[in-house]
Amino acid sequence: MSVDAGEAHFIAREDKRTEARASLRNAGSSFSISSSSASGPGWERLQQDLRGIDGQQYGAYKRLLGKYEHASPSFTLSIDYVQGDPYASPSRVRAIMAWAKTGLPDEYLQSDIRRIALCDFTTRVCASLIRARHLDQNVGGGKSGWSGPKGGAFNINAPGQEILPRTSSLINADDEMELRFTTSLPAAGRTILGNEAHRILAVNLVELVKQSLLLVNLDEQKLQHHVQCAENQRNLRQQLAANDLVAFVANGSMLPRASGASATPMTGSNAVPFVSPGHLALTLPLADGTSITGMGLRRGITLLTGGGFHGKSTLLQALELGIYDHIPGDGRELIVTDPTAVKIRAEDGRSVTSLDITPYISTLPGNRNTKLFSTDDASGSTSMAANIQEALEAGCKSLLIDEDSSATNLLVRDQRMQTLIKHEPITPLVAQARALYREYGVSAVIVIGGLGDWLSVADEVIAMEDYVPRSLTTEAKKVVIDFPTHVMQASEYGTITPRKFQVNLNGRRSPYATRKRFIAMKPQAREAVNDPSQDEPGVDLGGLDQIVEIGQARTIAHIMQQVAAMTTSQPLSLNQIVSAMGNAVGIEHCLPSSLNDGELVAIRVSELAAALSRIRGITVTQ
Repeated sequence: MSVDAGEAHFIAREDKRTEARASLRNAGSSFSISSSSASGPGWERLQQDLRGIDGQQYGAYKRLLGKYEHASPSFTLSIDYVQGDPYASPSRVRAIMAWAKTGLPDEYLQSDIRRIALCDFTTRVCASLIRARHLDQNVGGGKSGWSGPKGGAFNINAPGQEILPRTSSLINADDEMELRFTTSLPAAGRTILGNEAHRILAVNLVELVKQSLLLVNLDEQKLQHHVQCAENQRNLRQQLAANDLVAFVANGSMLPRASGASATPMTGSNAVPFVSPGHLALTLPLADGTSITGMGLRRGITLLTGGGFHGKSTLLQALELGIYDHIPGDGRELIVTDPTAVKIRAEDGRSVTSLDITPYISTLPGNRNTKLFSTDDASGSTSMAANIQEALEAGCKSLLIDEDSSATNLLVRDQRMQTLIKHEPITPLVAQARALYREYGVSAVIVIGGLGDWLSVADEVIAMEDYVPRSLTTEAKKVVIDFPTHVMQASEYGTITPRKFQVNLNGRRSPYATRKRFIAMKPQAREAVNDPSQDEPGVDLGGLDQIVEIGQARTIAHIMQQVAAMTTSQPLSLNQIVSAMGNAVGIEHCLPSSLNDGELVAIRVSELAAALSRIRGITVTQ
């Protein structure tokens, strides 16, 4: 090849890569990756490129953008985003393998839950290999200063105890398996470490693909059990409505966790398996043809009570996470809850915008409007009232509440206080619970330790003693007769008013989840002096107990950007937003492969609505 021809070839190649980079930048939205794995250069080309940029300045990594074909096993490496600096957000790469090449049976393609469980399993296998081989560690250990070796960490978004739709592993529209990784491309100072990059992309990644996507290298029996376990849970949850149940807890379930900081089950002599009280026991069929016996919680108002430290809050925590499928061995894999159930708590200091809280609070000092209630600093009672109303607006049919994390004055107001305080603007939930169930079909499961007025409205009372439940419904009714008290009851619940949202992100950087329950929304203009005493600007999701992974907060942040784009000219209702998002919202189906990030995890409508409602400065209309 002549010098001129070589230059022309180089320029043409760079023009194509520039177009690819521009395409990625211009996509901007979460829906930018094409699912097609059209043929690209061979693996030798990747190796040549890595050797060619060794020792060059960091920007030369951009030459890697594009697709490379590996022969055995047959898969495509797609390098979708290359960081511009060693300290920038890590690069994103995908390994794409045709379904026929995996050797996996077609039965795993037959339903969303099978696809979700399969991809969850492959993610876990891959994450386990990465940790075992220390591939997630940086070169140099970060101890050599700026000019020393840095980067080199290679990761996949590792799951917790729940089986959820994720973008870390998915089956795209062409029925190809995708594994999505992040990697901090290695350098010494700003000088590319080509050999280290070769080890990551051309050696380690190939081995991970072999071990994670090829059936011949997987534990097939363990995979089948994983998928069947998820399918059983999905099937059980679908039976709840037909059996008039809020939840089902299988006998033998292990509710306690190893510790307050661990999601893994407790083991040893202190671990007490769950056994249903006799009259609440029922047997339900499973998807695998077997059946399971356990406790069915009927719709209506159920109290969980008992002495301190006997397991009532532990049972409620298991119920609040029963909206998700769990991995085999978790102990909660046969505990299922109404998929619309929402855990409600008081949340002092949260932002509320244009919400109707009149079912609970009729007036406020200064004639503040509770039909269009707004505040930047909600109290315990107003925040809890807001949380209930927002959950109902999002379609919640089961409220889960723990006395310990509630505003007592919104839960109950006893006869003595009714007599003493004549003009109380708060209508407590104990007065509204029956009307809410009667008019809207919304049930409540409430942990109560010291508020006896709730016995007057309960349909079922379950006491936990040493983690063993027993029914006290008959005894509770007798107590109500023996110790009569007046418990106010509302004749009508009141209104649940739909709202429209308009999100304005002008002047702010793109929302990003810095931790599991916080989305940073920093201003574009940097402060001249960083004041550590100031609160970090963003959306606090600390009151959303059913967010279990940081990937869910990242999904919310992605969708916030989409909502901002969609509502530039006019506000949209929650239903309109969810409809426009397609399969990006919901945990019952796979996430779309067009999402351009491998670190996203599925969320429900309830969590999206709660996050939008907590944006400070959002425009909301009824």
